[in-house]
Amino acid sequence: MDREQARKRIEKLRDEVERHRNLYHSHDAPEISDEAYDSLFHELLQLEESCPEFRSDTSPTARVGGDPLEKFEKVRHASRQWSFDDIFDQGELRTWDERVRKWLSKADIDGHPEYCCELKIDGLKVVLTYENGSFIRGATRGDGAIGEDVTRNLRTIRTIPLSLSKPITCTAIGEAWLSKTELERINRERTATGEAPFANVRNAAAGSIRQLDSKVMAARRLDSFVYDFDSVGDMSLPDTQIGELGLLREFGFNVNPNFRRCKTLSEVEDYYREWTARRHELPYALDGIVIKIDARRMQDALGYTAKAPRFAIAYKFPAEEATTVVEDIAIQIGRTGVLTPVAHLRPVRIAGTVVSRATLHNGDEIARLGVRIGDTVVIRKAGDIIPEILSVVLNLRTGSERLFSLPKTCPICGGAVSKRTAGSAGSESVALFCENPKCFAVEFEKIVHAVSRKGFDIDGLGEKIVEQLLNEGLISDAADIFDLTEGDLLPLERFGEKSVANLVSAIGASKIISMRRFLFALGIRHVGEESAILIADHLRDLFPSGLSGLQDVIDRFPDITKERWTDIPGFGEKSGESLSVWFNDEANIRLLGKMKEFGVELSFSETGHDVSGGPLFGKTVVVTGSLSRFTRDEAKDIIRKNGGHPAGSVSAKTDFVLAGEDAGSKLSKAHELGIRIVSEDEFLGMTGGR
Repeated sequence: MDREQARKRIEKLRDEVERHRNLYHSHDAPEISDEAYDSLFHELLQLEESCPEFRSDTSPTARVGGDPLEKFEKVRHASRQWSFDDIFDQGELRTWDERVRKWLSKADIDGHPEYCCELKIDGLKVVLTYENGSFIRGATRGDGAIGEDVTRNLRTIRTIPLSLSKPITCTAIGEAWLSKTELERINRERTATGEAPFANVRNAAAGSIRQLDSKVMAARRLDSFVYDFDSVGDMSLPDTQIGELGLLREFGFNVNPNFRRCKTLSEVEDYYREWTARRHELPYALDGIVIKIDARRMQDALGYTAKAPRFAIAYKFPAEEATTVVEDIAIQIGRTGVLTPVAHLRPVRIAGTVVSRATLHNGDEIARLGVRIGDTVVIRKAGDIIPEILSVVLNLRTGSERLFSLPKTCPICGGAVSKRTAGSAGSESVALFCENPKCFAVEFEKIVHAVSRKGFDIDGLGEKIVEQLLNEGLISDAADIFDLTEGDLLPLERFGEKSVANLVSAIGASKIISMRRFLFALGIRHVGEESAILIADHLRDLFPSGLSGLQDVIDRFPDITKERWTDIPGFGEKSGESLSVWFNDEANIRLLGKMKEFGVELSFSETGHDVSGGPLFGKTVVVTGSLSRFTRDEAKDIIRKNGGHPAGSVSAKTDFVLAGEDAGSKLSKAHELGIRIVSEDEFLGMTGGR
């Protein structure tokens, strides 16, 4: 076969393979067997390998996967990617429906809303971009604004079309998922090779899509459903959500067939009950249903809150409870030295995941529950909520259960433990703390906290690498990280030249850090992100002559008393006391000295706003509920820039509460204390729109 004949054969094979793919996945009407399809596919693959000049990114063979990638590139989404608000019972459904009708009435929209109900697939959200009908990019949702480019991996999913039936430019939204049987197959293979099995299909799907080697992804046989358009170029979307699903199918996307138009809430409830009972019949996992207002004009009028569409809601399946056995209780140690008892459970599947641990918080909680090692317990897990032990099944005790006693010494370092006193009143904490400041577990957690995203943000320095560096004796505290060289790292197991160079480069780039990030990275108790921002923004009050760098922090911060710290508007006594104690500890000052020696320097570019004349100067403001004009973080930035302090909880010291939609307990607390409530419009009026 000459080159021209090969080119023509390749083109025909591509069309035929794609046609059969579409018949099988989009129309559920296969014309040939799987074996015949595989034969066509294999011939196409062989021809493209022998004639590489005819390869194409839109060929079905592009799904097989290529060479592994070093990392995923970041993608800024053209449109904000929303998540749905959740409801869990009929009462919440009716409350949502009443809100919808009220909003529609305010917008002068006539007519009663009808609903499009769809199954909520338990997978991973994907954003698919096409230009002139060709698939050019696939991304994860990420944080809603920025995701990861996983195009090569998504090409391996056969139900994601590489070319559409019409040459349109569009962005489609869907869910990548793994079948239950495929999860079982993958877990058998992982167990056989000594790897930990995936806990659930969503875990497996997410782990597969984030494989740097797309061949691994291709071997895992993921599937997809697409349910929405973000954009369709110059085209107009259909007038209804039902019509949009039909258009998606027309263009070649795989659309879940189990959607239904419901005219009343009663019909919505029927749909919900049906799939609550039938969900285990399906090859994929569900965690609820999604209810959308069907009419496009109503959707447009309802719009979005800061994080979710108002015209849609996720109705989650009932929270699940299960019984299992407490096989052991172990102690986990945090960066502040706190000892937390954790129940190790006989693994049990609940709410779609395998649960094997649950925190017991402290000794008081263990006493309240009366839980013993060997007890059968009732555990509860709803959605993404951390599993909790509800109660002990006392009638199942055999007499072999063992009481758990809190340790007298630290189980990691053997150091003394105690219940610390807090504040000037000397009240005793309910938790135990390891008193050894150099405890391996404490130092590990401190370092992990220091290099985290809100601290030094050192890319590539995760928990496993921190543990390896501590075990190898290359670091003993966070400061030592900044003295690491390529020569230190190259001899280590699993470190190649490129990864070492990247890590050393990331460490170097992190040495210049803003004051707010630096203070957060130190991990001082009661000094979180908000407190660090307050300090950074009020440095001129504390140091009128200014600070020139880290050496000034070392020399001058120990002189700041608790009273001076708490003079900062919105600053609490516990935070002030912790800062005073921390900066008067010689070991901590030595740590800062090492950081200075190893090149860490402070940038003051993000600090020192002149807010003394701001309209919110001296005001403590609490933000609650869903905001439509800006995100909560943006609202907090506006408060700071106008001289105010955004607080996390409502108290008698709160000046006013900025309340968005669906505000909860904080709004109730404000009403109870008689604190002023302001809307977004009032807030913008107060700040001049800034």
